[in-house]
Amino acid sequence: MGFSSRWELVLAGVLLWGGVATAQDKSSGVTVLVNDSAGVKPSVLRRAEREAARLFDAAGIEIQWVNCAETEECRRILGPNEFVLHIVPAGHTASDFVFGEAFLGEDGRGQYSDVFFERLKQEQGDVNLALLLGAVSAHELGHLLLGSNSHSRIGIMEPRWQEDSVQKIGKGMLLFTQEQGELMRKRIQREEDLSVRVRAASKLTRVDY
Repeated sequence: MGFSSRWELVLAGVLLWGGVATAQDKSSGVTVLVNDSAGVKPSVLRRAEREAARLFDAAGIEIQWVNCAETEECRRILGPNEFVLHIVPAGHTASDFVFGEAFLGEDGRGQYSDVFFERLKQEQGDVNLALLLGAVSAHELGHLLLGSNSHSRIGIMEPRWQEDSVQKIGKGMLLFTQEQGELMRKRIQREEDLSVRVRAASKLTRVDY
């Protein structure tokens, strides 16, 4: 099946934006815990992770992947700059052209996202499935890093992917904008700074004079 005239990716009521980014110093990093409930072929999943990592790398962000099927590390509370990508067979959304969701609180913050794998398989057309899964995963993770109202007119964070954008996915050319990269890196740095302050405060000893 070919692509429809437009693809729509919805993030639990919040949409993201995208475009072209230039390479930055890789000083920011996040950890993504991947929970695959859709039975994705390992070769497809690994390539999708590499593609999503490449898209974030172009925005100056490094991703460390943790595959939950291979480790017990996922059985814990998430720390700062840690996120969950849950690949599920299908989503419970009104439109079949919604391929993922990211879950944000009222403050625009969140750490959990879903990707609807069977919908991607049905609508992939001529685009490599692994590249498409990587792009959708990057889009949803981008929502978590950018917060509310984060869609844009161009790039990977477009709310609806027209056919020309889908073609760019196949060529690896649908990227984050430079501004998005800067916003995401600042958000990551704020979380790191806050974590350092919290750990330092927890080590303080009260002294009575």
